[in-house]
Parts: sequence; C-alpha cells; structure tokens
Amino acid sequence: MQNNRKIKLFELLNNQRGRKKFKEENKLIVLFKPENIFYLTNFWGEGIVIISEQEVETHTKLVVPRLEYTRAINTSKECEVVSSDRGIALSNTLIGLIKDGSIVFSDSDYFEIINKIQRKIGRKNVIIDNNLLYALREIKDTVEINNIKNASKIIDKLFEIATKEIKENTTTEEQIQSILVFEAMKLGARFPSYQFTSNPLIVASGSNGSFPHAETSDKKIKSGELIVIDITLSFNHYISDATRTFGIGKITDEMKEIYETVKTSQENGIVCINNTQDFTDVDACCRNIIINGKLGDQFIHSTGHGIGLEVHEPPWIRPNFKSEIRENMTITIEPGIYIENKFGVRIEDSILITKKRNRDNGFDYINLHSFEKELLII
Repeated sequence: MQNNRKIKLFELLNNQRGRKKFKEENKLIVLFKPENIFYLTNFWGEGIVIISEQEVETHTKLVVPRLEYTRAINTSKECEVVSSDRGIALSNTLIGLIKDGSIVFSDSDYFEIINKIQRKIGRKNVIIDNNLLYALREIKDTVEINNIKNASKIIDKLFEIATKEIKENTTTEEQIQSILVFEAMKLGARFPSYQFTSNPLIVASGSNGSFPHAETSDKKIKSGELIVIDITLSFNHYISDATRTFGIGKITDEMKEIYETVKTSQENGIVCINNTQDFTDVDACCRNIIINGKLGDQFIHSTGHGIGLEVHEPPWIRPNFKSEIRENMTITIEPGIYIENKFGVRIEDSILITKKRNRDNGFDYINLHSFEKELLII
C-alpha cells in the first residue's frame, strides 16, 4: 500500500505544470513531517525519509536515530531502515544519500538541513512544498476511513459519559476532562498534540464557552450555563473531531434560541453537500443562517476542515476559498456562535464524503457521529 502511494506521488509531481522539465531528472522526495513519514512508511517517530523513483517502482530509505532503529524495523513497511546517530549526524547521513545532480522535493523548509542539501546540489534543485502530500492524503482509503469511524464511535461514547458525570455546582471542567481522557484511552484512543494548547480536549462552561479554543480550567460547572465539549482524538493515528453543547439546569431563552440557530446552520451546511461541488458553498449555507439571525459577527471561524493524520488539514471549508469536493474526503462541519463574556455554542460532526448512488455527478455524505444534537439539559 505504501509503495502505491509513493508511485502516485511521483505521478503527481511529474504531471504538475512547471515541473515537467524535471521529468527525466534524478528526482528524490525528502520528508521530515511525522504524518507524511507515517503515511508512506507506517513508522511514526523521529526520522527522515528519502524516496527515489525507479522504472516501475520506488525505493525508500527511512533514516532514524539508533534509539528508534529496532522500533522502526518492527513497524515500518516497504522501506529500508538506515541507522544513524542523532542531531547533525542524522542530517549528514541524509546528505550522503543524495547524489550530485539530484532534484529534491521536500515537505519542510527546516533551515539547517535544507541549507546543507542546497549547498550540495544547488539552490535551484531544491523544491520546498509544505503541501507536498496533501493531494494524496485528503482522499482516504478503506483502512483510513475505518480508523476515523472507530475514533468517531469513541467520541460518541465520551459524550454519553460526560452527560452522566457532569454535576452542577460540583464538578469542574478539569474533572470532566480527566474522566474523558481516561475513558478514551481505555477504549483504545489517543489524543493528538496541539501547538497552541496544553489541553487534550475542550471543556468550556459559562463565559469560558465564548472562547472557541478555551483552555480547560478548575472552574465549577454551574446551573444556568451552557457547556461546550469539543473532543478530538485519534485511533491508529487517524483523527475524528466533534463538539456538543449542553445546557446545565435552567438556561435562558436566549441560549436556547442561539443553540437552535447553530443547529439549523450545521444541518443546512451538511445537506448542502448534496447540491454542490465546492466547499465554499457549504460554508455559505452554514454562515448565511447565522447572518440572517443577525449574529454573523459572532461566527468567528471557518465552517470546517479536513481531518486525517492531522486535526486540521485540507480541504478547507471557509469563505471565499474555492475547494473542490471529492469522494472519500473526511471533513468537519462546525458552525458556532460566541457571545462575548457570556457563553458560546458550537456543534460539530466528522463527515465522510461519498458519491451519489446511480449518478455520474454529485456527492452525498455519511455523518460519522450518532450522538444526538437536540439540546440536552443536564
């Protein structure tokens, strides 16, 4: 499977406009991002991948520090594992595998190593593309889809657990977070790391819910509040992402009305997939419901994004950003309204794009979550 992905990657590079002049050259692909390395070798860890194109196949070397060598041998597929020391030695090992006259495509602009490659083969022979593998990765195969489905099922179970564990005026956001993390890991899930937060998931009650990326705190969950629970987790490295908003005790009519607006917005956006081939329209279908409710200024993020090996990856579902819908993409639809210093509402599901049955054109969808979206009062 990994070799088929590599062959497709070289086919894409050979067919890209402006890169045909490299077609007969000695092309190499050098990868640093863990997600891309895993996608093409099945190894997740510290290392560098170098892939060369041959007549009917590819050859892949996975360069890893000695401390990763045995694990790489045991988990990697369809590649040759090369052991090296860490740090400068690792990059020197990579440089030694690159022949003079090569054309190198890289997924990273990591200065120290890229500078060494440029000094060896010339600056013009190094092409950096941070989006190098996304065109392949955004279309999921059966194994990837099943992993995302399993992650989605676990999230649904966690929402159910949360509704039973939240006790008004007693439990804190952090206590609910710790329970959900424990239960998720018991069920075989793991949590991806984020650069901009130290929290594995979002539990945001009351005014904290007005921050789309709230930091979970020791605040007690109080009666009369809304609570936003946003759970992102992975199963075999593949990610699902979903959010539910619950009421605690007696909540206001304003809260109920805004919840219904967000719910209608999300439903409208999901159904829109049936009638378009562009994610820009999906964003508009969500956003216009909220704008018509005179709350457009409180919808302060994109409607959704792709999910896979990363939490946020193409395709992007946002205004004025043309993005083609294709079969077997996995995405989120997650409109939200945030009333500053008061509360927030977000509803999110992970969605699989499918082809419409018995039709050449058009798309359908499968919602990967079954947990209800009617407003639950705890």
